[in-house]
Amino acid sequence: MSKRVKKNHRAGFVALIGRPNVGKSTLVNRLLGQKVSIVTPKPQTTRTRIQGILTLPEAQVVLVDTPGLGGGQGALKTAMQRVAGDAAADSDVALVLVEVRGDTPEITDADHAVLKEARKSRGSIVAAINKVDLIKRKDILLPWLAALGQELGDVPLIPISARTGDGLDILVAELVKRLPESPQLFPEDVVTDQAERVLAAELVREQLLLRTRDEVPHSAAVVIEQFEDERDAKGQGLCRLEGRIYVERESQKAIVVGKGGHQIKEVSTAARKAIEEMLGCKVFLRLTVHVDPDWTGNPKGVQRRMSDQGL
Repeated sequence: MSKRVKKNHRAGFVALIGRPNVGKSTLVNRLLGQKVSIVTPKPQTTRTRIQGILTLPEAQVVLVDTPGLGGGQGALKTAMQRVAGDAAADSDVALVLVEVRGDTPEITDADHAVLKEARKSRGSIVAAINKVDLIKRKDILLPWLAALGQELGDVPLIPISARTGDGLDILVAELVKRLPESPQLFPEDVVTDQAERVLAAELVREQLLLRTRDEVPHSAAVVIEQFEDERDAKGQGLCRLEGRIYVERESQKAIVVGKGGHQIKEVSTAARKAIEEMLGCKVFLRLTVHVDPDWTGNPKGVQRRMSDQGL
């Protein structure tokens, strides 16, 4: 029996496209009201497409968080750029995220690259200027709106703050009306299509990036090799996780482990708390650190590590 479509109900995919650190993951998490994408101050935190599912009475918006366009290096960068481009091409709406950079508007080659990828979308384009809460002089915003509007053409351009929520109701309304009429694509209680094992690995990687600063930028991959789920039907119980952190050099391993194992203990403790919050139960987490030389610069190494992570 075919699924009955609610009258005027809409559903579809919205790919978030933008430069690194423009706030794509923060926006997805804010709209969903919970974390499905990790967020750090470092560029290129997101490595693959992560889908967050926003279910409203009149629509279901599948938000596809993608790696930032630009930055990075070698085979890993190539793989991440391909992920972003493919997501845009597969989307019903491409949401371009930009931010104000300085007092004088400047549309750079990197901005043009973002727009080029967004125009691969089979559907509409919507643009948003994020982080408007950080603009101290509001008169700076008007020239940026004018410059971006000229560049974008007949595309809605909405000032927002993913951090505070300002403007997000207007943004969502613009996205919804551009989605095709369709029944829900996912059950109402689903907020992401990512497996718990993958989300747990990402939460470990988030803590690793936050605590090693620039010493281990993007040379680390995290794989949850064992996930023993001992929860009962009510979700109570324990989950036992064993994970491996891969880095490229022995010197990076020493940094991740830290003196007397101090660093890896801190990463493990913080990650365990985040995973417990996600799973809603107690978690046992054991992490080990291994060296996989130059994996980010080797296409086969990138494919192997991303496959290990379920990406």
